[in-house]
Amino acid sequence: EDKTTWRFTLKVVGLVSCWYTLSTALTVFNKYIYGKEHGKFPAPLLVTGSGMLLQFFLCRIAFFFYHLVVRKDTFAQALANSNPNAHTEDEAGTMGWVTWGKRYAPVSFMTGLDYGASNLSMVYITLSFYTMCKSSSPLFLLLFAFLLRLEQPSFKLTGIMAIIMSGVIMTVFGEVKFHAFGFFLVMLAAFLAGWRWGYVQLLLQKGSWFGKGKNLKNSCITLYNMTPLMSGIVLFFSMVIERPWQLVGKSDYFMDFGDFMLTSGFIFFSGSVAFCMVLAEFVLVAETSAVTFTVAGALKELLTVFAGVMFFGDEISVVNGTGLGILMLGVFLYNRYKISRLKQQQAEGGPAATKEIELNDLEDSRLLTTPVSTDAVFTLE
Repeated sequence: EDKTTWRFTLKVVGLVSCWYTLSTALTVFNKYIYGKEHGKFPAPLLVTGSGMLLQFFLCRIAFFFYHLVVRKDTFAQALANSNPNAHTEDEAGTMGWVTWGKRYAPVSFMTGLDYGASNLSMVYITLSFYTMCKSSSPLFLLLFAFLLRLEQPSFKLTGIMAIIMSGVIMTVFGEVKFHAFGFFLVMLAAFLAGWRWGYVQLLLQKGSWFGKGKNLKNSCITLYNMTPLMSGIVLFFSMVIERPWQLVGKSDYFMDFGDFMLTSGFIFFSGSVAFCMVLAEFVLVAETSAVTFTVAGALKELLTVFAGVMFFGDEISVVNGTGLGILMLGVFLYNRYKISRLKQQQAEGGPAATKEIELNDLEDSRLLTTPVSTDAVFTLE
């Protein structure tokens, strides 16, 4: 498609608007439900883990309707082809457990902990402070990249790390409603995100670890394989920490059958919105580029901070705001460095042309094992 036409421009604007709307709605919803000063939902990990499990089933349903409506299969054929893993291997049959473990298990484990810590932190800290702290993830990615020898230390990268770190320090000192445990949780989530990205980059550079499977770039297949372990990790911590069975008859959210149905509606809403948001992100990157996604992502972070101020009355001090600006500058410089290096390697015909995608630009998609391409959503080989 010609990317200079007004139709393409409208398509991109529509995709960005859809992504912004879904992402902001989900973040505001989570803060409203989980926040101690708002909904005070007693089991945020339960909702998070259950929502992940819901996305597992939504992937299978999506594949069923894809075969039924798009490929015009019969009902029986569509049902037989609804298993996403039936489309992953060159050989007959589905993906084996060893292959699954190499491709998805470590990243799923880290992503589950990241998700759980992120949502749990919203109980204690403001939405704007959460967004500022979570934006520091590239700092930890660079740290792990150095340790795993994926990046060579340089004055440029060290300077970028220093900028991001100083931005984080200023946001902390300028935070009006600072909560130590909430800050620990969100920084743990940022740490896990950096660890995950570093591990993914290592796997992509060691491509043989993935096996010789096909359709690994399909976002629904990736989500289908990641969500069971992600859900299991989060629900395990929910059972240990929150003990949801003790809430029955004691919490307003679990008082009777009507309350239980309302809570189930929370889970269905958040899981469905997250699923649609992931697909919107992948289509956006597929239709545009990592550069466009990077710019749009930076603006989305600012929009989320604005939403915190508008919906929840978050207070942004001068020091806080200055720290946010410095933090965004560091993230921008980091993304600019990665994009310029990717273009250089593509020009040289290096392996990064196909493997080292701008995975770190997909922070909110939580599907960082998936190379992005024009068939990122459903198209199968």
